Amino acid sequence: MTRLVAVVVGAVVAASALAACGTTYVDSSVTTPPAASAGSTTLPPVATDAPVAELLDEIETLMFDLDERIIEQDGHVSTLARIEDLWFAAELQIRSEDPDDVFNFEQAIELAQTGVTRLRPADASKGYKILNDVIDAYLER
Repeated sequence: MTRLVAVVVGAVVAASALAACGTTYVDSSVTTPPAASAGSTTLPPVATDAPVAELLDEIETLMFDLDERIIEQDGHVSTLARIEDLWFAAELQIRSEDPDDVFNFEQAIELAQTGVTRLRPADASKGYKILNDVIDAYLER
């Protein structure tokens, strides 16, 4: 009797495994935003020695309406690229002075990135709210 049970269980497991196999299609037009052209910006390069308060202020300004840009599909990719450039410069300074504060900023930036790459304006909005609080706390010191 136990051999029969083992055969039945084996057949069920094999059938389940085969049923799970199938072709998966990923529509990249839904999950991947269009790439920005390399020369599409007229903004000056970010100075890595700019005061961190100025860098954070510009990041906050850009993230303010990032959710709307995602909804309208207008400039969200280039805005994110600028945010990432500014964050690179600000992160260097924050990490050298207060490395424990970097994590909170990274949460906000990652939400902005998720918002743009996955076309989720709510993530960008949440990132802005977090960033706003984190900047206030950071600059009050």
